[in-house]
Amino acid sequence: MKKIRLFLLLFMLLMISLWGCQGASSDGSPADKADEGETTEALAGTGEMIDETTAPQLDKVKMICELATLECRYHNVAKSVKEAGTGLSHIGEKERIFWIEYTGIAEISFRIEELKMEQDGTNITITLPEPQVTCRVDSDSWTPDSYVISDDQWIQKNPITADDQTRAVNEAQTAMEENIRNNSSLLNTAKLQARELIENYITQVGEAAGVTYTVNWEEAETQYHLQDIG
Repeated sequence: MKKIRLFLLLFMLLMISLWGCQGASSDGSPADKADEGETTEALAGTGEMIDETTAPQLDKVKMICELATLECRYHNVAKSVKEAGTGLSHIGEKERIFWIEYTGIAEISFRIEELKMEQDGTNITITLPEPQVTCRVDSDSWTPDSYVISDDQWIQKNPITADDQTRAVNEAQTAMEENIRNNSSLLNTAKLQARELIENYITQVGEAAGVTYTVNWEEAETQYHLQDIG
């Protein structure tokens, strides 16, 4: 009878020990399960916890902005007057007028180092930098047939030099850049193009991650008077 009681006592102690070990396990405890349930609910309820590895990246946005350069070609005429010189050595010189026709290329781009992006959950705010305008001459369009030069004197020459030509073209380029900077329609087109390319990138990133992003735009201070393009 004592042996039976001893066996029952040992069996009960063994069962209690096994039950205690199971209750102490962190994987199966009620507290751990509650924490796990709360975390899942927070993720599903807010949607604000975004994986940084799949979120839009600032360096890629800058790369897209750099590629979003609007390029346009224009026909231009550089006109200049070379005055007759003064002094005895220039007696008899004639004032000369000349024109140079050429094709120019204007680029409207953005200072990517000034681009800023802030992310708050699924809300992304991008500050688009000020557009910059640069103009250059299409070298293939500058041929001898592009020159129109008034006649010179037979005796006392007043030649049109290479420096005279370069100066005339540079002045024409400066005037063209100023005209483009004052062309709000053209600048707005460049800005709209940059916005669309960047928004397409963010949308594609969101679709790949199963996230819908909202993009808000801000503009850096600019010296140009630009129309609102929405």
